[in-house]
Amino acid sequence: MSADQFDPKEAAARLLAHLRRLKNDRGAMADLRCALSPTKLPRAWPLLARVGGIGNPRIEAVVGLFAYHPDETDNGNLGTTCLRLKKQNESFDGRFRRLLSCDRDEICERLRPVVLAARAKGIPINYEELFADLCYWGDNVKARWAQEYWGSPGSEEPAAVSVSEATP
Repeated sequence: MSADQFDPKEAAARLLAHLRRLKNDRGAMADLRCALSPTKLPRAWPLLARVGGIGNPRIEAVVGLFAYHPDETDNGNLGTTCLRLKKQNESFDGRFRRLLSCDRDEICERLRPVVLAARAKGIPINYEELFADLCYWGDNVKARWAQEYWGSPGSEEPAAVSVSEATP
């Protein structure tokens, strides 16, 4: 990979390694939570500058969300997290559908209530995957989240019918 190519997975790993080092610093975490508030954002700039995050809405979102809820996992994506939330609140479908309808500019703003709900229920977030998904936000990411949410293993949906079974 050339020096000018951006690898979201690698950037996510570096970003999360830095955040993990700050996890027990209450002052730093308070400042990082300000990354989610346009009026308080400058308070987060000294820490965001260290990770190249000033002006990057995806980094600002992940940093702020991590500061609110630093419990993380390395499994699944946000669709997996939302599925776990749905199991505890059947009305979660509408919230998840609204997430999937977001465009690239608004998705970062819509994640905070979901992460706060996950924090309230003790459900960890895969922040590395979330950052990469925000960088690649589009139909493919939405489809992966939807697959995790509606097509989880063990569901009672019938298996797909092959073409040879469908023809008489």
